[in-house]
Amino acid sequence: MLRLFQKLATRSYCTASTSKLVDSLSECIDGLEKDTLTKLFQSAPHLTKYAPELWNRTHNLMAQEGIETANFLSIVTGHPEVLTRQPNRLISSMNCWRSCQFGDRPMQVLLSAHPQLLDFSDHNQLAQRVAFLHSYFETRKNVWRLFMNCPNLVLDKERDIRPKIDYLLQTMRIEVLEVVKSCAFAADMDLIRCRHVFLERLGLFKPRSLKAEPGDPSNNPKLNQITDTSDKRFAVKVAYVTLEEYEAFVELYRKERNRLGEGRDELDDDEDDDFELDDGADEGRQERKQKYRKRTRRNSAR
Repeated sequence: MLRLFQKLATRSYCTASTSKLVDSLSECIDGLEKDTLTKLFQSAPHLTKYAPELWNRTHNLMAQEGIETANFLSIVTGHPEVLTRQPNRLISSMNCWRSCQFGDRPMQVLLSAHPQLLDFSDHNQLAQRVAFLHSYFETRKNVWRLFMNCPNLVLDKERDIRPKIDYLLQTMRIEVLEVVKSCAFAADMDLIRCRHVFLERLGLFKPRSLKAEPGDPSNNPKLNQITDTSDKRFAVKVAYVTLEEYEAFVELYRKERNRLGEGRDELDDDEDDDFELDDGADEGRQERKQKYRKRTRRNSAR
């Protein structure tokens, strides 16, 4: 019965007009197979409202700019508004991204992953942003990695980005390559700081020595484990505590930051406002930590 329902649901998208659109597009656009288009319209029926002329015009324009058909479909699926974009605006946007000098293939991958970036066409602003990030992260490939993982870096204010850079590179002393491979810049500054301080107070994170060589091993959790995880996964898998213990720290640390922001020289000594794991909780955390590490070693050995 379930399979029958799924078949009926699928057929509901395959209307006569959709079939006509599939036939029209497969005939006028090289590389677009009927099966591919049928599956696309089944998964994204809202795309059928765009006329074949818009599809053909946009595809031809992107093909002239070097965009492959598969990437064209990814862009349209993720951001169908490009089909109605005026050709001169679309060309301006692609030239804007080409000026970043990431290379043709990386540029296509970036725009396929984040097609909303085609809404951006301010050459000067993008050049300034690339130069700003390049000054910290050394290569254009690293800037490309940053945009891939955190497309918000294109439009975020520099005053919001700089504190994160300073905190990650100077306070936490994370290596450049580890930073650009994470989604840390998509996280709030408060989250980055809170999780780092939590691990530091638990003795699970220590800044790298200033004398350490790039690539030297570290016992610290990877940055993506710290910033790119849910609260529960971070608490259990990274900090080896319960979610409730982590949430308690978040609230107490917020109060601590608020008091510091109000200019108080000393924190209150009230027992309720001090975050400490009792002996039983700490033993439980150590036990969970050992079990997780043993399981990780077993999985790595397979």
